[in-house]
Amino acid sequence: MKRNNDSLANSLIMAPWWVSVILGALVYSGLKFVAPGLGGENMILKSFAQAMPQLAPYAALFFAMLSVLSYIFGRKQAALVDKQQSLESLCAVNWKEFEWLVGEVFRRQGYRTEESLGGGADGGIDLILHRDGQTTLVQCKRWKSKPVGVPIVREIFGILTAENADRAIVITTSKFTKESENFAAKKPIELIDGQQLLAMVKSVQTQGTEASQVQKAAPEQVSAPDSSASPQCPKCNSTMVRRTARRGANAGNAFWGCTDYPKCRGVISIES
Repeated sequence: MKRNNDSLANSLIMAPWWVSVILGALVYSGLKFVAPGLGGENMILKSFAQAMPQLAPYAALFFAMLSVLSYIFGRKQAALVDKQQSLESLCAVNWKEFEWLVGEVFRRQGYRTEESLGGGADGGIDLILHRDGQTTLVQCKRWKSKPVGVPIVREIFGILTAENADRAIVITTSKFTKESENFAAKKPIELIDGQQLLAMVKSVQTQGTEASQVQKAAPEQVSAPDSSASPQCPKCNSTMVRRTARRGANAGNAFWGCTDYPKCRGVISIES
């Protein structure tokens, strides 16, 4: 599955900076040392091949520029995540920066992410996540107060089906309507509201890394008395996010759920 605005330059800028450095070195070597020996007995092809070394410095410069842009973009994404402290600050970024921010959060959780630099049509998909052989489609809604209604969730479900992806996530800085939650309840769709997103962001921020490493996993049945701090999953040690049970005997009750769901189904109850 590819985004319809992919390009070589776009892909390399979104990739780690060292990818462009390696490709630049390979292309330079190929043009400088390998290409002149190609062409065989064909005089036209041979002349063309012998001219390739002259292009090598320009190719190297092209990839060097991409590596610099990639480094700058990576720093920008990191800063977007690390400076967030509240829902207000999340809403203060523009819509494209919000997508980059969410992409960086998932990248720090171990996902390989596909995203775009520009604002072209995305067919209802803002991010594509890959991990453990699964593909997840993400739609981001940077809304200050308006709740995300069921038409948005229906749309992502239709795209999920059409693209034959494994699951979908809708992320918002606001909340979801009850109809949205009911529609997503029995489908491979995860709804992440503003408070859950903020908890995810804080859990991967650089300044919180040491604290998260010191924190030990609690036994599975231990409750978390502090409902404002994100605990670690008792099964896999991943960061947990606050969720609300939508059905069953515990419907309406809050609990901590593993961010690696559905691969990990670790939960911790929250005492009222």
